[in-house]
Amino acid sequence: MLRRGLALSLLPALVALAFAGQASASPSRFVYELCDSELPGGGIPEAEFHVNPGVPFNPFDTCAQPGGSIGITETGSAAATFAYWSLAVPPPPGGFVESEAISAVAYGLGPGNDHTYVYENGWPSNGYGESKRAFPEHSSYSYFSSGGGFDITMNCDGNYGPGCGAGPTVAAHYVAVTEVDPKPPTVGALEGSLLAGGVLRGHQTIAAEGADVGGGVSRMEVLVNGLSAGSPQLATCSVVAVKNTSYEGITAISPTPCPPKLKSGWTLDTAAPPFQRGANTVQVCASDYSSLGEANRTCSPAATVEVDDSCAESPVPGGEVLSAQFAATHKEEITVPYRHTAKVVGELADNAGDPISGATICVEMHTQGTHHPLRPVATAVTDGQGHFAYKVPPGPNRKVLLGYRHDSFQVGRAIRYYAHARPRIELSPGQVERGAEIRIRGELPGRRAGGRVVVLQASSLHSTRWFTFHRATTNQDGVFHSRYRFDATTRPVTYRIRAVVPRQDGYPWEEGHSRPALVEVRG
Repeated sequence: MLRRGLALSLLPALVALAFAGQASASPSRFVYELCDSELPGGGIPEAEFHVNPGVPFNPFDTCAQPGGSIGITETGSAAATFAYWSLAVPPPPGGFVESEAISAVAYGLGPGNDHTYVYENGWPSNGYGESKRAFPEHSSYSYFSSGGGFDITMNCDGNYGPGCGAGPTVAAHYVAVTEVDPKPPTVGALEGSLLAGGVLRGHQTIAAEGADVGGGVSRMEVLVNGLSAGSPQLATCSVVAVKNTSYEGITAISPTPCPPKLKSGWTLDTAAPPFQRGANTVQVCASDYSSLGEANRTCSPAATVEVDDSCAESPVPGGEVLSAQFAATHKEEITVPYRHTAKVVGELADNAGDPISGATICVEMHTQGTHHPLRPVATAVTDGQGHFAYKVPPGPNRKVLLGYRHDSFQVGRAIRYYAHARPRIELSPGQVERGAEIRIRGELPGRRAGGRVVVLQASSLHSTRWFTFHRATTNQDGVFHSRYRFDATTRPVTYRIRAVVPRQDGYPWEEGHSRPALVEVRG
């Protein structure tokens, strides 16, 4: 008869694994073994022996010895009596025992021992050596019955002559139990500087606690943009490797082999993959324990963090105060002619005002009027007095950021470079008669030159006054066309024609004009 109501004390619990992804669709399964000398203390099962006083049925429990077992031996003559071991196997908290694989032996049985068995009558066969069987238990969790267990029974039927003599033995060992943990682990609130908000850079921390009410938490892992970042943190679970007739592989020595909670933390370098510049998703994942298939796993909701490590890191620490200005103006902005450079000078010091030498200064630029972010273009290095210099190359209006970064600390100074535009203009022909027409073609410099207004002006050769005669608009390539007819000219005159580009939203240049083109009008 099977006894399942026995009160059992659970073996110590240890930790399991946390993985990435949403909660698993299938439960975790693992093997929990009893009565094997490879287990600590032999994995002696919690069991009770029942027999009437004075009956020569002696129980034994040698699970801690190599090849040992738990069973019953008849040591003398008996009739019309029986004894049994009642073993109970606990499920994981909230889970159930799915099946039990048992190795058993029976020998020396007489006709009166016809109901001597392990688990169910008829097994094991008398005198045929050790055999293994697997017995199903439960397919789902039930509050009233989710555990496993079995009886080891020695019987002597008084209907057979004088009864039973000494020597019959029945025993079992290597009880390999398939435990099922249907509940996924949980992940607590995320903590750490990685979630502090704002723009992050350098090394940042993140931590969370995983919990599981079944087999425990075996692994914690952090994901960045869906990929593993840092090293997974593994729990020390109570498991051993075994090899016997019932099972070969990794087995738990408790229904809760891993810790019910596992707090894990990481320090991550946001400048290294899988981080990327801009928005990144971050999750912490926990896995419970499984030795049969994949573990149940749960990830925290994805948190979005903003990362910008574009400023090259300096190997020299200590910089706190950074200055930068244009050498020509000693100011943080300058306006230069078309295709002119501008020298920037600056200094890096600590909080006490002492210079920081050998430090890397990053240079990033952004063309004004565009939606593109700052992008790295160069670096400079401070000299023995903490000074550095950089020459802004010719080009359109730009924001220039000079920065110093050491790990997560960064300081920067933004300066602005402005340049006058210089369109190109061509006239055809260069000589015309009075009343004739010229064709005017021109082009604006740089990108974003399409759809821009161009003012066409004229002046006599030696005059300082210009008059506007037409407004043109560039096509998508920044090219403009116009015509002009000299109806009012009555005498020979040489005119200068130029194109003026006013300052316009979205066009990253200051107002400028072309070099004048000449046209001779014969009166």
